Amino acid sequence: MREDRPSSTAMLIAAATVYLDGDPQVRGLVPGGAAALCRRLISSFPMPARTVIGALCHPALRWLARLAERATVPGLMLHFLLRKRMIESAVTEAIFRGASQVVVLGAGFDTLALRLHRFYPTVTFIEIDHPATQRIKREAVEADQAGGRNLLFQPSDLTRQTLDEALACVPAYRHSANSVFVIEGVLMYLTHMEVSTLFRLFGTKSGDASRVVFTVMEPIAGGPIDFHNATPLVKRLLRLWREPFKCGVAMTELPAFLQQFGFVPYIVANADTLRGRYLADFAGDPPVTARGELVCIADKR
Repeated sequence: MREDRPSSTAMLIAAATVYLDGDPQVRGLVPGGAAALCRRLISSFPMPARTVIGALCHPALRWLARLAERATVPGLMLHFLLRKRMIESAVTEAIFRGASQVVVLGAGFDTLALRLHRFYPTVTFIEIDHPATQRIKREAVEADQAGGRNLLFQPSDLTRQTLDEALACVPAYRHSANSVFVIEGVLMYLTHMEVSTLFRLFGTKSGDASRVVFTVMEPIAGGPIDFHNATPLVKRLLRLWREPFKCGVAMTELPAFLQQFGFVPYIVANADTLRGRYLADFAGDPPVTARGELVCIADKR
């Protein structure tokens, strides 16, 4: 994460949303309104990124984007989409059960809070993200007058500031309220100590019926923390982007990890789980999806 630039990964995921919305086979999996919001956000990206994304999403050059994906992590874009579908379902379910605030950490250019805050006006949505990334998103939202009073932005670099300190800057956040914490595509960039600090706060600074929805890398046995089907090119790209993976938890270790912070896993989904849930009715052979990242929904005991 560069101090003066938005996250490369955040821009990639926004581009993937727009790209997949142009694919007739999987377009139905893109949440309603997500692609339009991502297009608006992409229009505010720095010029080099905006130009490249626009070119790769052009109908005549879509093959080039697929080629790039196969050369790095085959099926990565579709994996992003499937994990977002599961995360959104977990958040809306928690709201129906009484959660009154949703905190999205490292929101990037994700559209979850942007879309849901209008459907749930009594729920407070708080996005906490690195200032360089959040500035672009916040300016676009303000320019379009797309934000409601229950959508709040708090800039914070969680490698330098604790979540407790960031939330202290948000007067609307209530420590006793039932909450949903969303941490998508973030934990792999933090150290194990930083991750433990986050989950300890989730357990102590939220209501008794709170939920954590997160993604975490599952390390390869005896190998690095990476997508299991990643190509060697990925390691070089991560070094170039300066966003290396630091943390991973095996699926078998998640219950014990969560228990120490007062949570129990409700669902732990790997690539096979996601494919079974969202691609079971796919016409023909289901497309390839990336492997090696888990989606976990955990509730307070």
